[in-house]
Amino acid sequence: MARTTFSGPVASTNGFIPGAGATVTAVLAATATIDFASIPANTSADSTGITVTGAAVGDAVFVGVPSAIEAGLVVTGYVSAADTVKVRAANVTALAINPASGAFKVVVIKTA
Repeated sequence: MARTTFSGPVASTNGFIPGAGATVTAVLAATATIDFASIPANTSADSTGITVTGAAVGDAVFVGVPSAIEAGLVVTGYVSAADTVKVRAANVTALAINPASGAFKVVVIKTA
């Protein structure tokens, strides 16, 4: 198959297939400041909902964390309801962690 190189943004109304795999139909993003309360040892806490218009339950979510996230926290994201993403911080240590407030970026990948 021929290889095409692009030097700028690429727009497609039909989606994008990166090599072999699912067709990416949209990439959605939002940034929110989250201030988790203290998270007890070996438990997790969810943020309030972050509005990401077009997100649907089951879509893939990636989370960009602040540069100074505390050691012992594992951060994930998920679509909790239509147009709503939550960030989950799991404390995998034996002590409570009170994370500093920070800007979290969520990216939702929609596929066909």
